[in-house]
Amino acid sequence: MADNGRKRTHTPIDLDQLRTTLEGEGATWRNGNTSMAALTEDLRVVRLGVPLPEAPEVDRILSDGPRMAQSSAGFASAIGAPAGFDARSIGGRDYTTPVKNQGNCGSCVAFGAAATAETTHAVQTGQPDVNLDLSEAHLFYGLGPATGASCANGWWPEHALNAMRTTGITTEDYFPYSSGNSSGAVLNADWPNRLAKVTSHRDLKNNPAAIKEHIASHGAVSACLIIFQDFFSYRTGVYRHVSGAQAGGHCVSLIGYDDAQRCWIAKNSWGTGWGESGFFKIGYGECGIDTWDVRGIDGITLRWWNRQRKVLGVWTNETARNGYVYLSDTGWRRLCADSDATNLAMLTEMAGAKATGRPVDVFEDQGTVVESYAY
Repeated sequence: MADNGRKRTHTPIDLDQLRTTLEGEGATWRNGNTSMAALTEDLRVVRLGVPLPEAPEVDRILSDGPRMAQSSAGFASAIGAPAGFDARSIGGRDYTTPVKNQGNCGSCVAFGAAATAETTHAVQTGQPDVNLDLSEAHLFYGLGPATGASCANGWWPEHALNAMRTTGITTEDYFPYSSGNSSGAVLNADWPNRLAKVTSHRDLKNNPAAIKEHIASHGAVSACLIIFQDFFSYRTGVYRHVSGAQAGGHCVSLIGYDDAQRCWIAKNSWGTGWGESGFFKIGYGECGIDTWDVRGIDGITLRWWNRQRKVLGVWTNETARNGYVYLSDTGWRRLCADSDATNLAMLTEMAGAKATGRPVDVFEDQGTVVESYAY
């Protein structure tokens, strides 16, 4: 057995034998020839990216989960949350962003953190059509090395979220991702003017009720799990470990849960050819999914040009510098309050754009419109 940065290469698992085992044990999931199963075992483990702790801690993580899963205190009804939640269907709308593929690099932490931030922003604003697309490349290749991130060794969610809070990350078009940055992309010099920041984040591990409350109110959390070999061939259903050795640690975004099926709903970063079009369900307490590292983002602020929006509403009152505009696919934003004249000019411009149906471009900084252009 090889041990490379706590990612472990074993003899590949036999998929036909695993299928027979799953059927014989009445498992709640099915395997198949997924895009991950098609790879060699050494290429599969490269696509993990959370360093495993020492063996005693791994044992604790794995043993705590099943015990916690049996507690009724973890059910959503205990905290007044819905019994089920799926960010892909909130009032008939999808608040998640498209599934991505991290490729041949242990960058899963960047993908789990970015996906969680994207869904959090959509739920926070109530505007899923914005489809915020954050740059995993900026996070992993640009900010990650300062705290040890590399394709070979992976990274840690706390460090990723701290980087998103202190520096922030730009959008995909300003630094597109490729495995190991093989495309040679460089960070756009204008990135400080196209930036998303995490306001704060919190540790939710070992508290299923708090995890569910956060998902139901914010849309998603990042979570780590210990990967076993049978997981690579997961196709559908509620995954529970059945066969195969430990391969390493991995980070995903939990975007829902289902108390009836006793499972979490997760978004992965192995492309749409794996799992349920890139998503999966995993049983409560399985593989450390709720007992190892679970982190919720409290909010996202943006600094960027928000282009080609319709002005759907304008509001103000007798208080000076207290104007707001409601923009399509964005929601309410406060207008610049630096001076009475600037505030009034911008308010007049927005009212005029609303009356004539003209689109506007606005530069917003943490929820405030500081520049605007009406066509």
